[in-house]
Amino acid sequence: MGMCLERTELEAVGVLAGYPEGGDVRWCNPVAVIDSRLIEGGELFFALQGERMDGHDFVQAAFDLGAACAIVSREWFSRQGASIHGEGMRYLVVHDPVKALQQLAGSYRAKFTGPVIGIGGSNGKTTTKEMVAAVLAEKYCVHASKGNLNNHLGVPLTLLGLRSCHEMAVIEMGINHPGEMALLCSVAKPDFGFLTNIGHEHLEFLGDLDGVAMAETELYRDVDSRGGTVFLNELDARLAAAAGGLQHVVPFGAPDGKLHARHIVLDAEGRPSFTLCHEDGEIPLTLNFAGRHNVHNSLGAATVGFFFGCSPLEVRRGLESLLPEGGWKRLEVFEANGVRVFNDTYNANPDSALMAMKTVCEVPCSGRRIMVLGDMLELGESSEEAHRSLGELVSRLPFHALYTYGGQAAGSCRSAGSKCRGHFTSHNRLLELLKQELEAGDLLLLKGSRGMRLERIAEGLRMERIQS
Repeated sequence: MGMCLERTELEAVGVLAGYPEGGDVRWCNPVAVIDSRLIEGGELFFALQGERMDGHDFVQAAFDLGAACAIVSREWFSRQGASIHGEGMRYLVVHDPVKALQQLAGSYRAKFTGPVIGIGGSNGKTTTKEMVAAVLAEKYCVHASKGNLNNHLGVPLTLLGLRSCHEMAVIEMGINHPGEMALLCSVAKPDFGFLTNIGHEHLEFLGDLDGVAMAETELYRDVDSRGGTVFLNELDARLAAAAGGLQHVVPFGAPDGKLHARHIVLDAEGRPSFTLCHEDGEIPLTLNFAGRHNVHNSLGAATVGFFFGCSPLEVRRGLESLLPEGGWKRLEVFEANGVRVFNDTYNANPDSALMAMKTVCEVPCSGRRIMVLGDMLELGESSEEAHRSLGELVSRLPFHALYTYGGQAAGSCRSAGSKCRGHFTSHNRLLELLKQELEAGDLLLLKGSRGMRLERIAEGLRMERIQS
């Protein structure tokens, strides 16, 4: 027969590894999953209710794959019949499985004695998190968020991956609504805070830049309330203002600061080489990430590394060994029939679009620079102005042509004047036109929010390369 444990709180830490009827609950290191397909045996399966799927529909599949226990809602459990009871089917019944996941992660994090670094911000937080983790990993055993697993589910799942071998943790913290950073901080309790910048992200929910700053800098206030340290990007005026009065601040980014970059040069794929200047000397560096803005991200990572005692050689090894790969890579560059394609379709807002455009305009190009812009979503009332301004910028920069896709990007097309060669609502028609128009030596930038699915254009051009 199956077993059911009723808990209003998950006060114990670890996964239910087995508990014969009438016996004690035995706890060990938790392995929590919210996707039943990831179960290999012995995991704790949290049945979460999503917008399109309900994890409770996969409880049986979770047990079939070897889950040790399913965390389910009291409402669901009370509706079920005898079918949910069987050999090896163990349940923890709670009011809200999401809160249970967060509670368990918070309790587990409290057992970890090493430093926890929380990284947030509007743009570049995933890349910066990877850079910080890579530098620190040259000296310590580091646990870091995988990819962009950074929200109210990703943060607790990351924390539950901590093990006794880890000496420190680097946790990415992403938000899109007011109050979310406070929630993430209540679970992760970071000892150190790092915000990359304040930009035009999720304005539909956060209102304006001041609203973004207020929501993001909750990380500063939380860290400071527990006597922690903030790594401050002092080039961002809103971050600098929010850091005023904090107890412990380590600044970085100023051109005349203790740590700064000189002699920045981008190669044909936009990767920067530069000299990192620090108190005791200089470090020649070449990053595997496209864009001048990643030099600034690397300065932040180096600042964290030096703070924790990494040597210049360890900083250099960490930064130069890091490769953009998997689901977190942003500005991907590949060649298709002599055309360099800068695929930056992971997401978009006015700030990240500007950084991508500057990168493309700075790299050497023997042909024409062409841009495809898709809608930038979640900009709220500022959307029309943001798209119009971006089109005007294209008209002033050395782009030969602009093609737009979606509904809102039509405004960019209109404001770009003669440089805009067409607005599209079909991926296939846009792809076919590009195949006809692009020539060897051209450089193509693809930029748009994830919902625009402009990666289909990149995939189509890549297949053209394979077939040719």
